[in-house]
Amino acid sequence: MAGKGRGVGAFTFNIEALGIGRGSMPDSRVGPMPLFPNTDFKPVPLKAGEEEDYMLALKQEMRGTMQRLPHNIKCHANKAEVERYTERYLKQSQLDDANWTPDWSLLPKELMPQKKKVVKPVKKKKAVKISRKETEAMLTKLDELEKKDDGNPEKSDDETEKKKVNEGEEEEEIEAEEYDEEDVEEVI
Repeated sequence: MAGKGRGVGAFTFNIEALGIGRGSMPDSRVGPMPLFPNTDFKPVPLKAGEEEDYMLALKQEMRGTMQRLPHNIKCHANKAEVERYTERYLKQSQLDDANWTPDWSLLPKELMPQKKKVVKPVKKKKAVKISRKETEAMLTKLDELEKKDDGNPEKSDDETEKKKVNEGEEEEEIEAEEYDEEDVEEVI
């Protein structure tokens, strides 16, 4: 019964005739691939000195402060069933971090959260319908007012009264100026 059914087909030719033997084939890989390829040339060693040490310390300090700032998102640990004494203080520091307000003068304006303005929908005003009777009444009133105007439509009653008052004031001002000029002449 063996050999009937599906299976891998057997080679129809002899592999040894091609010149490939058992030891000539490369070994199959069992482990993972190396992370980095083998380098023929080794990298240049790092510079050593006070300036390089200072820059390294500065970078490490900056990285540490950036990780400690509250805007750096930290992984949440699974909540334990038992609350430990030290976890209470960690929660307080996390609450302090949540209340942290950044110095917006150091950050770009695009990052600053803005309050959304509520836009009130504009209601369309309904057109006031004026009947023919109302328009005719307004036209008759205007005609009556024109007739009462005494044929002088350019000047109203208020303007004529103001002119009378202004003429009296101008005469008084002219007389006061004449007296001042006479006083000045007498002093000289």
